Amino acid sequence: MSERVSADQIRADQLDALHEREAHAAAEGGAEKPPAPAGSVLWETARHAVGWLDAANADRDPAEERALRLLKLAEETGEVMSAYTGLTGQNPRKGVTHGRADVAAELCDVILTAAVALYGFSDDPAATLDAHLRGVTERMLAQPDRA
Repeated sequence: MSERVSADQIRADQLDALHEREAHAAAEGGAEKPPAPAGSVLWETARHAVGWLDAANADRDPAEERALRLLKLAEETGEVMSAYTGLTGQNPRKGVTHGRADVAAELCDVILTAAVALYGFSDDPAATLDAHLRGVTERMLAQPDRA
C-alpha cells in the first residue's frame, strides 16, 4: 500500500471542515441550516465542475467537449477496475495494492464524472436521473419475486 493520502482521507477531512463551518455558522446565527436533500452535494459539485470545465475549454467545440467528457467517464471506469485488481491482488507481481476504500473512491469518481457528462445531454440532469431511477424502480418492483 502506498504512503500517499487516500482520496477517502481527503474527503473525510473536507467533510469535517464543512461540518465545523456549518456548526460555527449555526452558533453565530442561532438557527441550524436544514439538511440538504439527498444528492444535492453531487449536483452542486457537478454543476461547479461543468462551469469550471466550460470556462477552461471555452475555445473547444461543444460537441467535442461532450465527447471528451464521455471519454473521461470511460477512463474513470478503468480506474475502478485497476483499483479492484489491486484489491484482489490479481497481479502477482504487484500483489494487493488497494483497499475497499480505494475502490469506493474510484466508484464515486465515476458517479461524479457521469453527472458532469449528463449536463451535456439534459437541461436538468438531477431531474433526468430521478425520473430514470423511478422508472428502473418501477420495472424492478413489477418483476415477480425470484426466491
